[in-house]
Amino acid sequence: MDATASPHTPATAHPRAARTDDPAGGRPAAAPLVAAPLVAAAASLALGVTQLLHTQTVPFASAGDYLVEGAYALYLVAAIGAVLALRRVHRPARGWGRTGDAGALLYGLGHAVVAVPVTTTFVLATNPPDPLGVLFMPGIVLWLAGLVLLAVAVFRCALVPRAVAVVLPATLPLTMALGAAGPLVEALTWAVLAFAIVRAARRRVR
Repeated sequence: MDATASPHTPATAHPRAARTDDPAGGRPAAAPLVAAPLVAAAASLALGVTQLLHTQTVPFASAGDYLVEGAYALYLVAAIGAVLALRRVHRPARGWGRTGDAGALLYGLGHAVVAVPVTTTFVLATNPPDPLGVLFMPGIVLWLAGLVLLAVAVFRCALVPRAVAVVLPATLPLTMALGAAGPLVEALTWAVLAFAIVRAARRRVR
């Protein structure tokens, strides 16, 4: 497993930005946008901590085994919503374009593909059948390709600190290299991006 000189165009140039306002108070509706990123961060944190404290056995023999796989499955699903939230705040900005859309699509698709065997493992409490197990490799490839394109688009938009954008492609290899502690990288990544999403959403109504 286990997830950025401002060319930012003023909100007045993007009528669609008004949709992020809170009709009652005129404040940007940041809460719905940040929900999925925060869930992704929390699930990754839970996964990383659990893996450091518990070694999963397959077939499952304890509640800890279910917790590991359940947290992984939750992260994978939440990350799809999280990347859509990232796209939503960046889409009107100059620099996102087709590169950002392609990155979000590949990143989300990669997570969806990996989620199939992971969710199956959680339900069956054992390794998924071979036809599903082979989905890990293409899922990881799509995930990494999406990260590279997202990094380019996020760097161009500069709504997220460019240093964060630069390191985005390294987050997945680092996650895999760290083993049991790897999910903590994804937790930190989405915690930082959640903060950036809230900040970007608030800027759009100034």
